[in-house]
Amino acid sequence: MADSNSTTTFIDQLNSLRSILRSDDHLHIQPSGDYEQVRIKLDHDIQLGFFFDSLDSLNKSLTVNNVTDLRMNKSSNKCPLSNAEWTTIRKYFDELIRKSNKSTSVESIIQSIQDHLLKLTITSQKSKQTDKTLDDVTPAEDMSSTGNKFRGTISIFNRILHDKTIDRSQVMLGYEDRFTGIHEMPFNEFKRVENHETGVPMHRVRYFKINGNIVWDRTKKIDLLTGSDQPNGAPIENNPSSNLAQGLYRFDPSLQQWVECPHISLASDDTKIPSTKETCLPERCHFLSWNILSDNYQTESVHTCQRHHTLLYTLKTLLPDVICLQDVTVSFLNLLLNELWLQENNYYIVIMKSVINSEQNKSCGQMILTKNFRPRSLTMCPLHVSGDAETTKEIIMARFGLSPKITIDLANLHLFSDHCDNVEEKRCQTLENIFNKMKTNNYMLIGDFNFGDYNLKEQDILEKYQDEVHDLWKDIYHIDQNPGYTFDPSSNLCARITSTSQIKLRSDRYLMRTLDTLSYSIEHLAIIGTETIPINPFDDDDFQRIHQSDHYALQLVMNFRTRSISHRSAVAILPTLNTWPLIDPYRQQYDPSFDRWPPHINLLWPFFDLTDCEEDQENILLQLRLLLCQYESFSAGIDQIDSFIENKTIYMKLNQQSENQVKQLQAQLIKLFPQLSGNHKNRYNPSMTIGYFDTDEKFKQAKSSLILNESFQFPVHYIYILQRSLDNDTEPFHIAYQLPLGSVLPPINSKQLHSVDEKLQQFFQTMNLYESEQSYQRKQEKFEKLSSCFEQIFNNDTLHCFTHSFLPYGSFRIGINGQDVDTVFILNEIKCDNNQATSFDEALRELKHDPTGLNDHIVDLLETQINGTMKNEILHYRKIQALFPIISIVFHDQTKVEIFVQIKIIKEQSNVQTCQDDFDGEESIHGVHDIERLLIYVYSPPIFQHFLTFIRAWAQQVGLYGQVYGYLSGYSWAILCAYICHKFLAPIKSLSSIEQFSIEEFFSLVQQFFSTFAHFNWSADALRLYPKSYKQKTLVGRSLAHNRGSMRIISPSAPFNNTGRSTINSTRDLISEGLERVLQLLTTINTITSEDKWNALKQILELSHEFPSEKVKSILRLTLSSENGQELDEWIGWTKSRLGHFLNDCEEECHLSIQTQNSIEYRSNNIEGFYAIGFQLDPQSLNRNRKFFDCLKKFLNQFNLCPNRTDSMKISQDVISVHDWKLERTQPKPQRLRK
Repeated sequence: MADSNSTTTFIDQLNSLRSILRSDDHLHIQPSGDYEQVRIKLDHDIQLGFFFDSLDSLNKSLTVNNVTDLRMNKSSNKCPLSNAEWTTIRKYFDELIRKSNKSTSVESIIQSIQDHLLKLTITSQKSKQTDKTLDDVTPAEDMSSTGNKFRGTISIFNRILHDKTIDRSQVMLGYEDRFTGIHEMPFNEFKRVENHETGVPMHRVRYFKINGNIVWDRTKKIDLLTGSDQPNGAPIENNPSSNLAQGLYRFDPSLQQWVECPHISLASDDTKIPSTKETCLPERCHFLSWNILSDNYQTESVHTCQRHHTLLYTLKTLLPDVICLQDVTVSFLNLLLNELWLQENNYYIVIMKSVINSEQNKSCGQMILTKNFRPRSLTMCPLHVSGDAETTKEIIMARFGLSPKITIDLANLHLFSDHCDNVEEKRCQTLENIFNKMKTNNYMLIGDFNFGDYNLKEQDILEKYQDEVHDLWKDIYHIDQNPGYTFDPSSNLCARITSTSQIKLRSDRYLMRTLDTLSYSIEHLAIIGTETIPINPFDDDDFQRIHQSDHYALQLVMNFRTRSISHRSAVAILPTLNTWPLIDPYRQQYDPSFDRWPPHINLLWPFFDLTDCEEDQENILLQLRLLLCQYESFSAGIDQIDSFIENKTIYMKLNQQSENQVKQLQAQLIKLFPQLSGNHKNRYNPSMTIGYFDTDEKFKQAKSSLILNESFQFPVHYIYILQRSLDNDTEPFHIAYQLPLGSVLPPINSKQLHSVDEKLQQFFQTMNLYESEQSYQRKQEKFEKLSSCFEQIFNNDTLHCFTHSFLPYGSFRIGINGQDVDTVFILNEIKCDNNQATSFDEALRELKHDPTGLNDHIVDLLETQINGTMKNEILHYRKIQALFPIISIVFHDQTKVEIFVQIKIIKEQSNVQTCQDDFDGEESIHGVHDIERLLIYVYSPPIFQHFLTFIRAWAQQVGLYGQVYGYLSGYSWAILCAYICHKFLAPIKSLSSIEQFSIEEFFSLVQQFFSTFAHFNWSADALRLYPKSYKQKTLVGRSLAHNRGSMRIISPSAPFNNTGRSTINSTRDLISEGLERVLQLLTTINTITSEDKWNALKQILELSHEFPSEKVKSILRLTLSSENGQELDEWIGWTKSRLGHFLNDCEEECHLSIQTQNSIEYRSNNIEGFYAIGFQLDPQSLNRNRKFFDCLKKFLNQFNLCPNRTDSMKISQDVISVHDWKLERTQPKPQRLRK
């Protein structure tokens, strides 16, 4: 996942500064050359200014290091500061900059300057007042004091005036009139005598109130606002917790006090009773967990009062839905309960008795605060530790609804700290107790776990339950890349004081356990509360700062989704249509569900209700498809009719072999979705039901007369997810998804069952769009031979600590005609004891710290195996160094196979399995999961296969195909086709909707394709496959690698790369023109009848390739030559790898419009190749273009770097006119072949 700061841009951080300025107009941003200039107006006409690079700063923080020329000056000659005061503030600013480091924020600099200006103002005003009485000027008001002395009227007045955390509309001021006594008035209406003739002298102010509660009183020496010391025995008003006990509370506006809410314990909670709206978490829920550091110990050294006030302000700015606090004492509770934001936002609070009794017992505890909803039940759960009753810990357990039928328990915990004896054993026992007691529920464990990722005993407990309980930080971050330290003495001043070991810890966590009924996605997870605050903002000479707590807070935004298991959904096998006449006569007579169910064999029923969202795609459909990849298609045979006496059901029985295959598949499905096992408690018997009976008499009568007239078989190439939208007896099931068996889809051809209408198949045959059976068999044979030869060396006997896979992807995997067989060889390290390692394992492990050496070793082993097994069949063989090592093989029958080699190792430091290219887990398998995601998006693979075949044929015909030439790759065209299928394919009512998919329906998809993408705003928008209910995510802030390219067609697999990254503006415009050209064609011909549509489709495929176009005036011609075909292939491969950078340079640096050929032309002897690039400049102008020739020279120099170049491998170039190029091509020359 992205860095935790990636959601806030540099400009956002700049705009947030307005909140600490007196006016939004006091911050100006304006262009200044290559930079942006920022001017910030402070008090007294003081101005801060700096510059920043908007491109370079996109994902950076607003810190002193990331801005240029930060300076302070007077914005005008109206500055009221004296020379001495200006000198003082200048020195203060210079000292701030000198002491700053790379993490010092610009905001903290501004705040410090403002605070210092305020102090200067106070000092100046004090010196000018000559009528102050002894009552007003006391030693307690000495602003230079670094102690916690009682602060005077002016100090408190200015604090309220300038503190952004205080709502001045809620402040009342009490002053004494010498004749009529005490009067109150709103703070905003108060006028000082030195500023207004009817004003009040400051020495007559007696108290301040906020929200009706006294926060400062001169007579009683009360100062709750700044936390000044009070004399012993001073009365404390404003103590709302005095009448509270352990329990659940809410604020009653009518009573203006906190009142207790009745609640039940978790043990008494009957979860069968539906949750109400007021007890349900929001679907998008904002959490905050924070250990706030109690005031029981080291209060003065950690400056508790200052910290707690700022911490409350942080909570106010965030207003999370759920707040879990640890280390809470009654003094903080009193401050919290008086917060207006807490009262007005309808927060419920859960308080432990250890918080209420903290003063007497020197204890602290936890609290849970929830906004606009309350727990349906809660319990303070003791977690006893054997042999130590004195140190029993308690956690708050609160249960909430997620839907009327689904609940989740939130546990706010604070485990034992290292100050305790036998702390590791205590923490381990506590965790075991929690996991064992809560194993039947959805739950989240939130809080301070008091151990880090290198506390091995505790981590062993978490690892034991890792399949059930997920650490959310690890869900989205690599620990070695983002360790997530929430307790960090090296950077946190409070932690440095409280820590005895000075060790960094990821102490605070969110752990999640979900059952089958719940899923979630993490929108945001980050550490916050890392800023420091001034310890004494009123002291001129005190530059000390402190953090808000010794722990940083952990902020989480997540989206919950409840998922129901319903009888409206099933996974089933459907027999092919040609067998239905053998089945339906029985069903029509005896099966009351004949109109609702097609003939089927249930694999899973009931199944999940699918709602076409990302969660369904990732956690159900993709996982299901990956399982089906491991099972090859098979033939199912029906040979008799049988019955289940217990439920009076008659069914068609599979033969023994077929039954075993279906049972094996169903067992793996249950293993994949164990939550469905409760619905299959009885032994699974695969069957095709043909009759239900409500009485024994009817059952026996039918049973005796039913005989299977003839046995039959049908191929099982697919399984189907069936759904119906209404839970009644009339709504029939429809096909929601058709999912293929096997890693390679059956190739489309005219004999394919479960495919499309016969007439559409005839069209594909006529247009020669189907791959020949011989071509496919050659590819299949090569793949199987390579798989077998790799198995000889990489197998369970030779390797115990590594596994290997050899998988197809690309056009071969998807079952359509392509030039190459793209494959990936994966070597995957697994956890293994050293005593189990083989010598081969040990050899590989020795190389794992040298990724290049390991890659080379594996490639050499594969090369040896290939040459030993298939040497006589190979025409050319070469190795290519790229992101993944590639082995490219051309066989004598012209079959080409490319093998990508990918190695995944376990990084020992983090014990987290990662891939060398930093992708996660299964997502890293090159190309494989990309294809599988397309298949689950398109609903019906056979329709998608035909559709993609047609579009690819058109793109190749008109010269718009080929990533290396600046156009779109086959995968990009596949994403576009999948998008159209997902968005426009009509609901599949039955199997006949697929097998009878007509040429009219196909034409409609084609028409939608060209209409959608011809009008798509490619220059501004990105295209990505989204389920209908999924809210699209913005790509703003993504790295340049993701946004590179003039057409952004985003891969559905992490890390969501742009598959159109090779496109430039010129090729994008050519693609758009090609799409528009088809639309114009369709407006000029009839498309009414089936024959019209056939003809229209035919004309689309017959459109010619217009190279060069009418706009092109000159041609750059590249000629490549060598002694033999193998060398030429190597030479052309090098050319293709460098071509994209040259095209981009021509457009970006030279501002040239380009048209590229989408193929290399070979002479028939295969030792010379030609490639042409068209430009819209005439040859003379192009030859005079210095920038163009600089780019061309840089491009040609790249050929000198080719590691395998020989003397015979040559390249030449010339620039000629289009007329000469065309004339030359009309001359008789040796035959040319395009590749």
